[in-house]
Amino acid sequence: MLMLRELEMEKKQVKIGAILSYILIILNSAYGLIITPFILGEIGPSEYGVYKTIGSLTATIMVLDLGIGGTLQRYTAKFKAEEEDRNKIENFLFMGIMQAIGLSLIIGFVCANVFFTIEPIYSSSFTNNELIRAKQLFILLSINVILHVFENVIQGVISGLNQFIFTNGLKLCSLVIRGLLLFLILPVMNNSITVACITLIIELIIIIIELLYLYLRLNIMAKFYYFDKTLFSESFKYTLMLFIQSIVSQVNSNLDNVVVGAVIGAEAVAIYSFGLLIFNMFQQLSTSLSSVMLPTVINTIHSGANDTQLENLVIKVGRIQFMLMGAALSGFLILGQEFISLWLGDGFQDVWIITLILMFPAIWELSQNVCLTILRANNMLKFRTIILLITTIVNFIITIIGTQLFGYFAAAFGTAISIIIGSLVIMNIYYYKVLKLNPFRMFKNILDKTLICLIISSIVLAIVNYYIYGGWIAFCIKVLIFCLTYSILLLAYGFNKDSKGLILK
Repeated sequence: MLMLRELEMEKKQVKIGAILSYILIILNSAYGLIITPFILGEIGPSEYGVYKTIGSLTATIMVLDLGIGGTLQRYTAKFKAEEEDRNKIENFLFMGIMQAIGLSLIIGFVCANVFFTIEPIYSSSFTNNELIRAKQLFILLSINVILHVFENVIQGVISGLNQFIFTNGLKLCSLVIRGLLLFLILPVMNNSITVACITLIIELIIIIIELLYLYLRLNIMAKFYYFDKTLFSESFKYTLMLFIQSIVSQVNSNLDNVVVGAVIGAEAVAIYSFGLLIFNMFQQLSTSLSSVMLPTVINTIHSGANDTQLENLVIKVGRIQFMLMGAALSGFLILGQEFISLWLGDGFQDVWIITLILMFPAIWELSQNVCLTILRANNMLKFRTIILLITTIVNFIITIIGTQLFGYFAAAFGTAISIIIGSLVIMNIYYYKVLKLNPFRMFKNILDKTLICLIISSIVLAIVNYYIYGGWIAFCIKVLIFCLTYSILLLAYGFNKDSKGLILK
């Protein structure tokens, strides 16, 4: 009876955690659509470009956390699935914190050295005032990176224990509070230092709250019982794979802003960063669901699921992911130019093109990213890490050379090409050969009926868009018509039994 109750609680955590993830997407989107232009208007395009450039630079340094949070989540979930005692989790948490202390010292050393390269790198594209501001921001954001390493360790354990209601609820609260503080404080202290300070303070508060939750609610605290050499060696290899993948992710996410800032200038970064902002919202439609799937996948594998059952899990989640991302891509393709014009005004038209270049190849990869969760659960990250490392080098070369010749569009193409070659082509061959997952069956079932609903809804939107035009009211009417048409078609035709069941649950 107790076992059944615990199972129901875990399912509840995943379900509500997924719902909170999508609420978080809505709030993140609202944050990006409302707060970001507000920040831009308060501090100006030049300082905003400096802020985004240095933010991307420090985010790149963040790869030095070695993916330690993902390691803590994976092994905590594994211990829980194998019904290990709490001492093993506490011992592993202690090892994680010791690693975090070592990593923070390394990050501090790297940041100190990078600080002195800011002026040589950006002296040709930044003014003297922009260089001073860049250095000030770098110090604050570097401290935030170090704090984030420790926050990743704590959150990794909490997520590994399936506490997604708490983790996603905390993210929601922090996002709302950050937005409110910016609205209240930025008009009085209108500079990018204010934005960085608010981010830093919220990060510190989150760490304190998570520590209290871990100790008071979950009754877990870091304790050293013994040194598990085998576990340390195995987890270190896993961490190393996540580290390299983190490099890939950070390069693909932040290299573009860093290079655009160095080659073109701060205002070009402001334009490109809005494209990345919309693209990140697009990615969250997929990753918010897959991010809560790791404990579920580990339990599924631990219970002896075969290849077909795992393939069906990818399809079930992938259908929901594609329904959401397909709607976002279609709507942005037709209404994107009008949206950018209404949202940002003149001078930002290129944001639409940059975003579409990134969206088109990513939608196929993101629709099956539960496959990546299966790799993590099985500790099979080596091959993907090697492939992503190679494609990242390709992206780096295209971005460096292309940006000098064709501007920021080349940076977007570099990222898109790396996604197509690595994640879409090579990895699907790997899934087929090694995991015995059939990519053709997966994509066929993910697209089944949904694609037809999407095409019909897009045609309706294109016709409506031809006749209705104007300001925000007209735009919202078109979005509403598209959403209603798409929803009706999905309910009448697109949803299969699994999709309906997953959404109802």
